[in-house]
Amino acid sequence: MSLTVQLYTMLSMTAFGLWVGASIDTYRRFTRERSSFHWLTALNDVVFWLLQGCLLFFVLLQVNFGEIRFYVFVAILCGYAAYQALCQKLYVKLLNKTIQAVISIYHFVVKLLTILFINPIKFVLKLLYSLCMMLVTTCLSVTLYVLNLVWKLLKGVLNIILKVTMLYKITDKLSIWIQPYVKKIQEFLTKMWNKWRIRKKKD
Repeated sequence: MSLTVQLYTMLSMTAFGLWVGASIDTYRRFTRERSSFHWLTALNDVVFWLLQGCLLFFVLLQVNFGEIRFYVFVAILCGYAAYQALCQKLYVKLLNKTIQAVISIYHFVVKLLTILFINPIKFVLKLLYSLCMMLVTTCLSVTLYVLNLVWKLLKGVLNIILKVTMLYKITDKLSIWIQPYVKKIQEFLTKMWNKWRIRKKKD
């Protein structure tokens, strides 16, 4: 391996050490630290370090055809130490500000979509609902009014028929005879209703 390749390897591994430090801080920022062991956290850690290992092998493959030497790990440690000493605080601040900016943009987009699309759709739906209820109420009112008129006409015709045929005497006698039974039925239903309400309150 030539000196040029070794120099490129050292510089690449130092940069990779910086990358590892930034990746660890980013990973910790987006994952919750648990006091006890959790299998999902362990799985995430394994996947994270496998990805770092694959990236390390890819960089070495591009720089020195995948040759691993002792100074490779020394360069990574130097890069990681340089990150911890010089770049960590600045990077963490920049990361937090970036996350806050993304969250603010997300909330702004949600509010904008709510104002432009969701609120107009809600207004149109409420308007349609109000119009439907007005239409249904109007139809019911007209129907009840017509039925009331028909009932009055039928009642008048029946009264005329009863007076002409003298059947009103029979209907009056029937109503007098049925009235006590109707009262008894009403009293029975009232008692049953009151008992049911009392049991329901107790339950």
